[in-house]
Amino acid sequence: MNPEQLQQQILALVPQIVVWRRHLHMHPEPSFQEFETMAYVSSVLTAFGIAHQKEVAGTGIVAYIAAAHHDPQTPCLALRADLDALPIQEQNEVPYKSQVPGWMHACGHDVHTSILLGTAVLLQQHREQLSRPVKLIFQPGEEQNPGGASLMIKAGVLENPKVEELVALHVYPELPAGFVGIKEGLYMASSDEIHVDIEGVGGHGALPERFVNPIDVGIAWMQACQQFVTENCPNDTPQVLTFGRFEALGSTNVVSTTATIKGTFRTMNESWRAQVKTILHEKAAQIATQFGAQINLTIGEGYPFLMNDVALTQKVKGLLTATLGEAQVQPLGLRMTAEDFAFYSHHRPVCFFRLGTGFAHKESNPAVHHPQFDIDENALEVGVKCMLAIALS
Repeated sequence: MNPEQLQQQILALVPQIVVWRRHLHMHPEPSFQEFETMAYVSSVLTAFGIAHQKEVAGTGIVAYIAAAHHDPQTPCLALRADLDALPIQEQNEVPYKSQVPGWMHACGHDVHTSILLGTAVLLQQHREQLSRPVKLIFQPGEEQNPGGASLMIKAGVLENPKVEELVALHVYPELPAGFVGIKEGLYMASSDEIHVDIEGVGGHGALPERFVNPIDVGIAWMQACQQFVTENCPNDTPQVLTFGRFEALGSTNVVSTTATIKGTFRTMNESWRAQVKTILHEKAAQIATQFGAQINLTIGEGYPFLMNDVALTQKVKGLLTATLGEAQVQPLGLRMTAEDFAFYSHHRPVCFFRLGTGFAHKESNPAVHHPQFDIDENALEVGVKCMLAIALS
């Protein structure tokens, strides 16, 4: 394939990719309710003659591109994008501002999807040059447990034909458009949600002998849990136990009967993850008995840790370097954030890399999940170039 010719084809398609991205940005939908998004993606794939299946795991789409010489069971590469948005009121004043009150593509899933659509169109045009088939996964529900990836796997997305490797990119405003970031090995943490309801005995703040303060109960439980994870964590295992909400609606002299705590536990060791969840329950029982209170603890099962396959990630890094230049490919560190692409990494070799989307002229760019998050749309061209380089290798 003539690289210059391919680059011209990418440039010619970029205005259409911008249109797709802006349409998706204007019409965000909640996790597992991406019905209009699914229909829109399907209409684009249909317009370009790309075979696909709708309603996979509810609102997902799986497309398939192969050369004439490929056997239907030839193992394939999978490229993945996510479809859902976040419950955030957008604060940007742009022509493509969200038209859905209270919902916004603040994590770049509109970007991921439009890039994958652009990649699909060009792969379809050059399918006879594919060394192996490509499966394109448009996945619902990345932002909400149990994670759309887990449901896509249950629906058989990794089979028929068998997926041998998966690659995905994600917006990264910390790097300017034109750059990418990548890390091999351990990259992102598991994530579990902690929900605690405490019932004590309310009363007058001046009469401690007559009440069981749920605030005291909650503090004791949190301290016991923090002490355990601090003292017993396996060496070199990253972890975070964070409590972000503690609510007891009393007053200066009124002790509430109830309190609620919400938090998260994140780590990069599945056996330690399981052990900590057991200990949190044990500590709840011990502290409840000690204070004469009731503690109802629920742990919402989240996503596992994400491991970038070393060999595949090194290969992708080489392809990105050849495509963009060595200076444009930046190393990344560990992240304690979570991503449901991690589910795939426990079944197949994967590479999850970051696409710089920041505006170079700005001193700082709003982070993902921020109501003023936006991208430099020059990143769309870069994303398509990267995905094509990987798929056509």
